[in-house]
Amino acid sequence: MERPPRYSAPFFCAYFFYYAGYCVFSSFIVLYLTQRGMSATLCGVITSLSLLANLLMEPVGGYATDTLLSTRSYLLLCAGLICGLCLLSTALSSSPLLCVALLILEAGLSYPFSQLMDAWVDGSRALDPNLSYTRVRAGGSMGFAAASAAAGWYFQRFGWSAYFLLQAGLFLAMAPFLLALPRLELGNRKRAGKARDWLSPAGAFSVLLHSPRYLLCLLLCTTYWFSHRPVGSYLSLIIQDRSGDAGAFGAVCAVGAVVECASLLGLAALQRRAGRRQPLGLLLGSALATDVLRPLCMCLLPGIWPLYLGQGLQSVSFALYYSASVECFSRAADQRIRSFSISMGLTASSVAGTVAANLAGGWLCDLAGSWALVHLSLGVSVANCLLLLLCFRRLFPAGGEERAGC
Repeated sequence: MERPPRYSAPFFCAYFFYYAGYCVFSSFIVLYLTQRGMSATLCGVITSLSLLANLLMEPVGGYATDTLLSTRSYLLLCAGLICGLCLLSTALSSSPLLCVALLILEAGLSYPFSQLMDAWVDGSRALDPNLSYTRVRAGGSMGFAAASAAAGWYFQRFGWSAYFLLQAGLFLAMAPFLLALPRLELGNRKRAGKARDWLSPAGAFSVLLHSPRYLLCLLLCTTYWFSHRPVGSYLSLIIQDRSGDAGAFGAVCAVGAVVECASLLGLAALQRRAGRRQPLGLLLGSALATDVLRPLCMCLLPGIWPLYLGQGLQSVSFALYYSASVECFSRAADQRIRSFSISMGLTASSVAGTVAANLAGGWLCDLAGSWALVHLSLGVSVANCLLLLLCFRRLFPAGGEERAGC
């Protein structure tokens, strides 16, 4: 009997290098921009434009990978374009306006990677029954942790001239592992005699917008992102206000990523040992409840060390949320447009929540200081827990007993 293919290792490595590149690009972007003399408000505008570019490109990628070409081919094409943009950004670094424009274009290509890979893992379970999302997603946490520590040390010691080159190298390193992953059947490809089953781009959006369950998932996930991004987007400024530097910022991020990785692996081991899937409602509720802990910890305790503790606690929430959100959107997805449904839900919620948090956070930070961001994060995270309680039975009509595969 032929053994089923095994995709855990190449997915793990692909996530590792993607999130390492994502860390350099996204986590250090505020420091990079402020080192070039830009205000917190302007940083918020630029990062928000980057996320809007992501929102515009995600439906293109999601629909294309259901209809026109495989996820593997699409991501390899994007990786090549990203490397080219990084080299061009380095060459034009003396021109701030051009550099910012290229940065936004790069975000539009690089940010959708994670959601498309999440949908790719979900679809690949049919080919590899041993494939676990939480285990392979832990590779991303490891990559993020390694890049946080290494990039923080590098930028503190050598400056920012290689900011884009580091990203190009990491995306290039991901390509061999993408080539080792499967081509999935395109669920929305036109077939003879089944033209009515095909969905146009407008039809795909219509299906999502007429699904109450999908919209509830979108609301909760959007509020989740808005709850933690005021602190996450401006964490470097919070650390500076508490007498830290780029090295401290990298170390805080690295600690959080290590805890996130351990939490994902621990969750996978727990589910494997229990021999069953976790109730999806419990998984999502736990993610939202633990989201309260980082801002609460930062409100109650002064100095730098509570930032390490808070980042670790938030990372536990991230691990629970990643597993729950992918499964929630997967359960609400139309099977013809599974990649589009999952990736679009994950992207729209993260972009809408993060843009709102970045704009409000930048304005609030300039107005009242970084301390106000912590209080905003705490208030919204508590409100999201109440929102889940109000709509729990509509989102999980079986009482939350649907099992989440991680």
